[in-house]
Amino acid sequence: MTKKPGFTLIELLVVIAIIAVLMGILMPAVQRVREQARQKTCGARVRQQVLGLTMYAQDNSTKLPVLQSETGWLQNLSVPAVNHMLDSGMTQEMFFCPSNETHKKYAMICWMHHLTEDPLEFGKYWNGRRFINCSSTDRVIAGYFFILDLQGHNRDPITRYDSDSGDKMWLYTTQTRNPSERELVADITMGAAQVGTKYGYKFGKINVGGLKRQGVFDTTSHLKTDEEPSGFNVGFLDGHVVWRSWSPPKMPPVNISGRLIPRRSGQGPDCFW
Repeated sequence: MTKKPGFTLIELLVVIAIIAVLMGILMPAVQRVREQARQKTCGARVRQQVLGLTMYAQDNSTKLPVLQSETGWLQNLSVPAVNHMLDSGMTQEMFFCPSNETHKKYAMICWMHHLTEDPLEFGKYWNGRRFINCSSTDRVIAGYFFILDLQGHNRDPITRYDSDSGDKMWLYTTQTRNPSERELVADITMGAAQVGTKYGYKFGKINVGGLKRQGVFDTTSHLKTDEEPSGFNVGFLDGHVVWRSWSPPKMPPVNISGRLIPRRSGQGPDCFW
């Protein structure tokens, strides 16, 4: 009886080693493709939020949902505005970036943070489709920056970059000049100063704000590493969305000391878009 040839242990180890090398080569490419897909999905969500906010304004004498007081967080959005957007066909998922792993895991904690920090009370204010038992001044934390004004029009000015077309402004109405230049919604790109990092900032797991009481650390949405974002989607008042790659010193620029220039700083983490 002829014995069938088999693989030796060395041959098996060589095959396993080759597979491991190929996986090491292919995985980064696969991850890049997945992130590119998430960026496109995110861009579609940004566009939907711009549409939802402008629909809210259409039903409120062109007024966008400004907040009554400074909160330090550009992710805050009023509950009446969110309910209006949900009633128009949006879902909770659309308020969060698919690339933000923190928000994927802790979406409800962020969503409900200003209303209650007790998960057992979530059902008191959220029925799974819209908010209930809330006042007109209540707000939620969503997964994007909203470039909205305050009721008193007293936000600090937005920093203008040399590459910008036109000035930068907080929005409170859809009836503004140059809507194609007016940023309304942007990906979360925030940094906390940290010595020894690539750009002087930490962009992942930022230990600021009230969420840390619940063990949640906010983060930039599209990250290469904790020290470097990859870029961000920005949605404009006229409905178009652009992707801006992170490429200092061009975007964002740096000052004379080589430090990144944020769009907004001093109230919470520094914000870039």
